[in-house]
Amino acid sequence: MSFAVFVLSTGRCGTQWLAEHLPRSYSDRLQVEHEPLHNFYHPRRNLLARTLADLDAEAAEAILPHVEEIETCLTQRNYLECGHPCWSAIPALVDRFHGRVRVLHLVRHPVPTAFSWLTHRAYEPPLLPFLPTKTLLSPFDPGVRLPEYQEGWEELTPFEKCLYYWGEVNLFGLAQEEALGVPWLRLTYEELFFADGLEKALEFLELPPADTLMAARAESVDRFHSLTPQRPDMNLLGRHPRIIEAARTLGYDAEEVDLAALQRRYQGYAG
Repeated sequence: MSFAVFVLSTGRCGTQWLAEHLPRSYSDRLQVEHEPLHNFYHPRRNLLARTLADLDAEAAEAILPHVEEIETCLTQRNYLECGHPCWSAIPALVDRFHGRVRVLHLVRHPVPTAFSWLTHRAYEPPLLPFLPTKTLLSPFDPGVRLPEYQEGWEELTPFEKCLYYWGEVNLFGLAQEEALGVPWLRLTYEELFFADGLEKALEFLELPPADTLMAARAESVDRFHSLTPQRPDMNLLGRHPRIIEAARTLGYDAEEVDLAALQRRYQGYAG
């Protein structure tokens, strides 16, 4: 029986690489889509959705036809969807494809993730006044797990708000891993690219190893690479104990980072 796999992630953690390289080796076995609905998943509105019937009406208008497309795909081969906007709809998608669905929870260290989102101007005033602020999630959205961030939200820096988003998505993922009862694989970015995580992912996807795929791990894929003028203050991490705790649960020391490397990669300077 064919199955669908949905990647639950914050984004900025390797999903573009999966979408670029998996089809090169497995196009006959696996259809791979990266953010097929983009923000039409409306992830902020669906934190409480457990079935397709629970979805926000505007989100459902895009998701329901997409689900039928996935159903058609499954008559021929497996399906993998990666890219961050689908994350809060995963419980509803799991319900729809019950018995033939799996979830890959892809995790990255909170600080590089926050830096990477800053290059996309997350939580920053828009460059043009008629554009909306890129608010990935807000503590005022129904169903959040960190509502305590409502107090003092406007005083937080964009960096801190990106950390908050990281915490919300990954706490959501940890809760769904326990609640949904479906095949589930949690991998870190570091395992995927620098250890045996790719092998684990292929086993989870029931795909054989491919030498060209293994060799491609050295190739970075980021079609939206840019820099941020922000200068995040690492001392601010201490104001976010829930993020530090969530990072520890996922195997990270939130305060252990190579700041010089992050500055070179995301700010264009060192020091």
